[in-house]
Amino acid sequence: MNILALSQIYWPDTASVSQHLTDLLEELASRGHNVNVISSQIDYENPQIKFKRKEDRNNVKIMRVPITRFGKKNKVSRLIDFLSFNVMLLIKLMFYPRHKIDVILGLTAPPLVSYIGAKYARATEKKFIYWTMDLQPELSIVAGYIQKQSGTAKSLEKKGDYIFRNSNLIVTLDKYMSDHIQKRVDRQEGLVIIPVWPVMGEIYNGLRLNNPFRVNNNFSDKIVVMYSGNHSVMHPLTTLLDAAVSLRDDSRFLFVHIGSGVRLQEVKDYKINYDLANIVILPYQPRDSIHYSLGSADIQVVSLGDGCVGFTHPNKVYGAMFIGKPILYIGPRPSHITDILDDCADNISVEHGDSNELVSRLLLFAELDQQSRDEIGNNNRKYAEKYFRPSTLIDQIVSAIEAM
Repeated sequence: MNILALSQIYWPDTASVSQHLTDLLEELASRGHNVNVISSQIDYENPQIKFKRKEDRNNVKIMRVPITRFGKKNKVSRLIDFLSFNVMLLIKLMFYPRHKIDVILGLTAPPLVSYIGAKYARATEKKFIYWTMDLQPELSIVAGYIQKQSGTAKSLEKKGDYIFRNSNLIVTLDKYMSDHIQKRVDRQEGLVIIPVWPVMGEIYNGLRLNNPFRVNNNFSDKIVVMYSGNHSVMHPLTTLLDAAVSLRDDSRFLFVHIGSGVRLQEVKDYKINYDLANIVILPYQPRDSIHYSLGSADIQVVSLGDGCVGFTHPNKVYGAMFIGKPILYIGPRPSHITDILDDCADNISVEHGDSNELVSRLLLFAELDQQSRDEIGNNNRKYAEKYFRPSTLIDQIVSAIEAM
């Protein structure tokens, strides 16, 4: 099968979409499929980094197009980069050999990339797969980027509905997202629910205080409360930051933020404005060593914005559980996160704005002995190994594609 994937983000980008798409395409290639991907020549997190125009990696042929390099400074700069990628993608598709395509796989980064892919697939009578990582215009409306009844929102909804109706297969991440899609376009056939998987090849199983990342960053014996990944506008961290302010004089706690994103500036502002020595900010870690950074935490933070259930899917919960860490969830109920945590005892779950409750829960967590904390994490790991094993989930998507 000749498969062409469309995504602005691909290896060696560190964003979650890149890592999951890389895993899937390389697995498809290993099974004998001819796999190509069109992505951006510019690094998603650091626009100063420029990749090769053409490259092969693990039998996947990568074709990268040049785009603008404004980066993620604000929504206007991101929009310009998104639009430039869509334009360059369209030009690339116009000259792409049609006989070398059987299936087109489109994602949601940037918005409308799959609209272009679905339009092209229909015009050339190819099959189209939509891997739905998030939903538009719902997310832009929740974020306050656009008004619900605006022309922009109606246009995005119309284009999104076109993708849903003209996809041969839709891969969605949870039941809430699946239910919302069905309501939008009254579709049930050709829609499968497969969550994404932890993107790490190893797990740190050594002694807690000997973890190299903990040692190198002088975490000592502090209780490390870690948020690792994209600090997205959709996943507020104000409640966590307010808790850090309340616990500023409790030397047992250290709040560690790893990654980048729009909301990282809020973290920096809190650290400066409140003179918070208990907040540490670190850059993204390489995938081949991320098990050390994630493994250095005592509890991993997962945030989901109010009004975002079914529209986006913070997948960091899977990695945190897979390495055997307790979860601190901040967000609405019910959600796919609370569905998981309801089956896993003694993790922390609070709503946005309830920083006092979060402080109380963290203080109780601090009173637990290490064996009790480990037991919470071990129960999470057992659950993740049963339901979120990477090889199983990747095989499910590959099987769905091969069955088309």
